[in-house]
Amino acid sequence: MIKKYNFLVVTFFRVTDPYSGSSEVSFNFFKNIPSKKKKLFQFSNNDKKYKDVISIKIENTKIGKILNLKKLADSIIDYCKNKKNIIIVIEGASWVGYSFILYQLLNIKLKNIKFIYHSHNIEYLLRKKKENLIITTLTKFFENFIAKRFDLFTVVSKVDLIKLKELYNIHPTILSNGAQLPMEVEKIKRKKFYFKYIFFCGSIEYLPNLDALKILVKEIMPLVIAKNPKIKLIVSGNKYLPFKEKFLINAGFVSKLSFYKYLSGSSLFVNPIRTGFGSQLKTINALAFGKTIIASKLAVNGIDINNKFKNLYITNNKNKFANLIIKKINSKRINKISKDYYSKKYLMKNIVKNFFLSKKLFNLLK
Repeated sequence: MIKKYNFLVVTFFRVTDPYSGSSEVSFNFFKNIPSKKKKLFQFSNNDKKYKDVISIKIENTKIGKILNLKKLADSIIDYCKNKKNIIIVIEGASWVGYSFILYQLLNIKLKNIKFIYHSHNIEYLLRKKKENLIITTLTKFFENFIAKRFDLFTVVSKVDLIKLKELYNIHPTILSNGAQLPMEVEKIKRKKFYFKYIFFCGSIEYLPNLDALKILVKEIMPLVIAKNPKIKLIVSGNKYLPFKEKFLINAGFVSKLSFYKYLSGSSLFVNPIRTGFGSQLKTINALAFGKTIIASKLAVNGIDINNKFKNLYITNNKNKFANLIIKKINSKRINKISKDYYSKKYLMKNIVKNFFLSKKLFNLLK
């Protein structure tokens, strides 16, 4: 049944050559759709060509995206000419207002199209914590509209499923985040330094990541350094960081392979994030890699944790967090049993496959 459908995945940011958790999730979802009849439409800031990808080159700004939504819609409409059985998946990792406007533009010209909203979090609850009243109110209106009008709305965890039901009185389906490791982790050459380091990743353009990094740099690491001044903090995902502490090393933007090399060479993976919804791909990647992890409660939100593995430590207390870093700094580089369990459980290929075999999707396609 799936083979007769044309699948279009739409993103409002570049996902090819993934550079963030959201771009990685969206690109791996697209790659693993079990059909040859698929196309990715994306806004992009470069001219690089990719197979099965149509890129609309824009500057990565909110105004740039809004001004080019008509161009994106026209590109999709043109592609859909003379095609039947079209499923459009809109990736919900950007402001939901873009999805609302694009849907209106497409709905004028395209008929008998099925729409799926692949949410990465519950955006209204996220905006409510950080944005002004106008943006928050608009976000709730747009998200509610999409929840009611789209043929299928996905969430990343049971936690988000319950919250979305409460907010919009709909019945979403779960499409978990997942990892896509490039090779056996034991074969990845680790970054070697003369010091031991803990590793944190994530773009600080995403405010929850910035908050987490502030907690690390200003509250947790000073407690660590006071007892063990040789430990360093390495951060990836940003060209510049607004911190100048001597213990902090900015790895910058790195390729996925380089990311795994830093992860492999680290003594610990840390994630003290305190705001946000959805599930943290960075935590899933570290679990699939078999790392010893020290994290906040929110960092494992929506992740099915197996408590028999003793390489994950959860606390929101900065003193306990710092003491765990000091205590666990000599942990085994890779916990193979944990790695084998989580890399299989959260393999994106299997997650996408199971989604396309799900009853809700079957009912949508029949």
